[in-house]
Amino acid sequence: LNPPLLPAQPLPLPVNGELFILSRQGIRFECHRQGQIARKYDEKGTLYLSTLRMVFVKDPNSNGNAGWFGLGGGPPSDLVAFDLPFSLIRNERFNQPIFGCNNLEGDCLPLPGTDGPSHYKLSFQEGGVGTLLPLYWDLLNRNRRGSTAAPDGFDSFSREVASGEFVRRAYVDPNDPSTLFVASQPATPQSGHSQSREDYYRFGPPRPASSAGS
Repeated sequence: LNPPLLPAQPLPLPVNGELFILSRQGIRFECHRQGQIARKYDEKGTLYLSTLRMVFVKDPNSNGNAGWFGLGGGPPSDLVAFDLPFSLIRNERFNQPIFGCNNLEGDCLPLPGTDGPSHYKLSFQEGGVGTLLPLYWDLLNRNRRGSTAAPDGFDSFSREVASGEFVRRAYVDPNDPSTLFVASQPATPQSGHSQSREDYYRFGPPRPASSAGS
């Protein structure tokens, strides 16, 4: 929950060695986080796909817990962003309901430092998924080969992404409004503030400092 973002920007702070593939706006994120302190989330925002994970970043104007007509629903949301590492995703499926939006659904095993799994659904409320979906399956499969911290062939794959070759080969669906990062990355790791891929899985994503007295 709440992986670090770049200061003053709603962009995920990359892990060292991580490269972002695309971003997609118009996402509804529903999640049931299990554990000693269970929470449910229903927010709108932007989804980022990288070589390591999916990251949902909540829109600052999202008011998912306000209830009907903003008159009050659940407790105020503590969600700013949510990590979904590919190697921890299980029971994934793509749904195309007759009524409603296409969506990706699945379970995410607990990251180190957390005490329960999460069930999530990502609904695409604006446009198709012809570009995003094949990339999602490809990234998911690549992260499941080899060990969690060092999947087989990850270095050569990262070079393909960094050069733009991987994205240039991707099918571009004119009905899919995803933004592909071909020529440059939206953000780069910050010295002293970014973990290695191995540390990310060993300790989990950095937790924001708790306020005094909490």
